[in-house]
Amino acid sequence: MQFPTLQSLATTQVISLNEQASLAEALSLMNKHTIRSLLVNSSQGYRLLQTKDLMAFHLQGINFKVPLAQVLLPRALQLPPEVDVQEAIKLISLHQAEQVCLIDENEQLCGIVTYTDLVQNLDPDALAENQRLGDLLRGMQLLQVNKEMPINLVLGLMQRQDVNTALISEDRVPLGMLTLSDVMRLLDANLDLSSRVDTVMSSPVSTLSEYFSVRQAINNMREQGFKRLVVVNDANKVVGLIRQQDLVNLYYSQWFGLIKQQQQELLDSNQHLEQKEQAFTQLLEMLEFPVLLLNAKGELDQFNQAAQQIFAKEKLLSGVTLQRLMQDNPSAANAKDFFIKLDIGQASRAEVMFKSVTGHYQAYQLTARPLNSDASRGFMLLSFKPRQAIESTSSY
Repeated sequence: MQFPTLQSLATTQVISLNEQASLAEALSLMNKHTIRSLLVNSSQGYRLLQTKDLMAFHLQGINFKVPLAQVLLPRALQLPPEVDVQEAIKLISLHQAEQVCLIDENEQLCGIVTYTDLVQNLDPDALAENQRLGDLLRGMQLLQVNKEMPINLVLGLMQRQDVNTALISEDRVPLGMLTLSDVMRLLDANLDLSSRVDTVMSSPVSTLSEYFSVRQAINNMREQGFKRLVVVNDANKVVGLIRQQDLVNLYYSQWFGLIKQQQQELLDSNQHLEQKEQAFTQLLEMLEFPVLLLNAKGELDQFNQAAQQIFAKEKLLSGVTLQRLMQDNPSAANAKDFFIKLDIGQASRAEVMFKSVTGHYQAYQLTARPLNSDASRGFMLLSFKPRQAIESTSSY
């Protein structure tokens, strides 16, 4: 199983701004393109301006006419475009970010990957159908506020709790939401933030049942273009909030787990095969007569020491065919039918002769047996059982 590369998921049309532009210009640009973060091209590289930074600057009383170069902004997370998504997930999860920039070998920006890009490329079928939202959200905290609470106070709570969403509810029944997108709109319109939060909240609230599966939640987010969904019980009481980040992290954690399991199974299988091969090699060496093992291509795979007595040692190389081993042997001409059956993986026998190191000819019964149980071509075991000794002066 392979992970897609970041380049294959990236948004290549990146909206950015020079650091000499003001906070107000950045806010207007973000509001115009409905984006929650903006790349700032500074003399120290790319910086990232997020809506939560604008909210913090407002609460600190910073004048939005100041240039971006005069406010403290974090460096944008960077990765090469050819790396796969698991590296992006690790990086943005570690830094609690929502995107990563793709910088090529020439230090040029070639795209960004956000959580939205990741959600749009998830395969919901890879998730367990029985994974329910209610189970996933158990124990997770959600900022819920009263509808009469002033907007400024809600923004302060969002900043202190480092959340992107405040849910306006009454007796745990959802009435509306205040998100960072709403905050950006309010700041850009220069509205009175001392008014009640229910006058500016996004309403009604889209909800999902706690009994919905994670698979259904992913499909819903992709179809509706939502970045978050409020999860409720049968009484329409709030259970929690599910975000894109939660679904992406869950999805890839399951994917990573599946790959880890497959890798362990492959390791166990390879170890088992290695043990079987070692046992087979030991068995070959216990045999006193020459034995060769040919692979499915008819090439030499293994042999025992006895085989070195009838074949030159330098010929017994991996990948050599039996025909190549016997090309200087006159008796090979009498084994044409044997070679034909060998090529198609059938059992066969032939009489062949070799001159021993003592100068005598030795007759062998050459037997080929397929090791696979089905009719497909597989490994062939060749044994050379001696018949009788013939004086070196004898002819064929």
